[in-house]
Amino acid sequence: MLSKVSEAVAVPKRHAVRYGLMVLVLAVTLPIALTLNSLHVPTAFATMLLAVMFSVWRFGIGPGLVASVFTIFSIRFFLLEPLYTIDPFALPDEELHVFLLFGEAILLLWLLGSAQRRAQEKLRASEAYLADAQALSQTGSVSFIVPDAEVFWSAQAYRVLGYSNDISPSVQRMIARVHPGDVALVHSRFFQLTEPAKRIDFEHRIVMPDGTLKQIAVLGKAELERGGKIRVSAAVMDMTEAKRISASLRKSQAELAHVTRLTAMGELVASISHEINQPLAAIKLNAETGVRWLDREPPQLDDVRLSLSRIIDNAARAGALISNLRNMSKKAEAQTRPLDLNHVVTDVVQILQREAQDKNIRCMIDLDSNLKLVEADEVQLQQILVNFLMNGFDAMATTPESERQISIRSRNCEDSVAVEVRDAGLGIPEGVAGRLFDAFFTTKLHGMGIGLSICRTIAEAHGGKVEAFNNEDRGATFRIVLPQASALVA
Repeated sequence: MLSKVSEAVAVPKRHAVRYGLMVLVLAVTLPIALTLNSLHVPTAFATMLLAVMFSVWRFGIGPGLVASVFTIFSIRFFLLEPLYTIDPFALPDEELHVFLLFGEAILLLWLLGSAQRRAQEKLRASEAYLADAQALSQTGSVSFIVPDAEVFWSAQAYRVLGYSNDISPSVQRMIARVHPGDVALVHSRFFQLTEPAKRIDFEHRIVMPDGTLKQIAVLGKAELERGGKIRVSAAVMDMTEAKRISASLRKSQAELAHVTRLTAMGELVASISHEINQPLAAIKLNAETGVRWLDREPPQLDDVRLSLSRIIDNAARAGALISNLRNMSKKAEAQTRPLDLNHVVTDVVQILQREAQDKNIRCMIDLDSNLKLVEADEVQLQQILVNFLMNGFDAMATTPESERQISIRSRNCEDSVAVEVRDAGLGIPEGVAGRLFDAFFTTKLHGMGIGLSICRTIAEAHGGKVEAFNNEDRGATFRIVLPQASALVA
């Protein structure tokens, strides 16, 4: 809330009103001062001083100055002999000294009042700016001495907590709004602190009178005051809309990521169907062979067993291909778990193997056998690596076939794990590297410019990053870096 003092001394907005009211105050004060002077009461001058002080205080600096000048001339004209003249040199020496003293006192009073007036105006402006900022950011401020003394809420805090401004603030009223499931947390982190805290930072839910829930973020500190009391001061932010928008954004990103996965799978349909057809043909051939061995007299069971083993192996190979494709095309929320990036690389290379063969590209794999685990969603990491490899394939379209090679390397870093995809293409054009991961930016003729942008979003959501840079000899390298999990790959 704005301070009551600031509201009480607010200056009327219209200039005519301020100066008119100042004249009215002087018109009332002057007769009183003259009456007191005629009765030889020594407070006539003090009465005029009060009029000057009130004019500066209530009507502003300009009206206060006019009131000061008017008061100086009124004292000379009405109170000092000879009367009814404003000529100061007509005064005897003693009276002149009194007049000058009165004038200096009035002007000094106006200067002091003006300085205070300016300070009040700055304070009022600051309070207004703060109130506007709190309203726009839906952030209120609260303060109290544990357990429930000297409680203060800002105007926005009343709105965040759902109370009217005529209600006295209290800790109990704040507690009454807390969701039952969060009461213990809020008590331990906020309302029942027994020691100073440099930083208070947590989130909780509150229940409004109509039953709706709000997500509240609290950021503040607790300080030790004289007498050993703990004062808590904090900002309370309504995060409900921000949380809703964030959830909606995550959903939209998941939808977009799903679309790009389907788009990538569409581009690979021909190669994938050929790749799956190979183990299916082998299964058919081995099954026919097994039947022939059974028709022999006597049946050749050892050869039948061998044919069945080959059928099992080829069925497993086809099943793995189909499973990987189904995982990449499925639409689901991210499911993180400890992952071996080497396995992800192997699966992706298997998916794209036929595509690489059709384009006469050799895939060279260099994987760290002691690679540490990462906490990540497998499907999303597959999407990143598919994007990197497909970009590498496209980049080598004009590279001589004998030089078309793409390298995939995994390495442990100090506290992270990195996978690099290095191609032998034309490299990243000058001035483009800084924009490669921007949404809707593409260097391809028929590209949409969303693949690498989604890769960056996925990596950052996992606490990592993606990078791209030109190699020293030729081509470019795309790298994903993710934080390590605690366990080592067995």
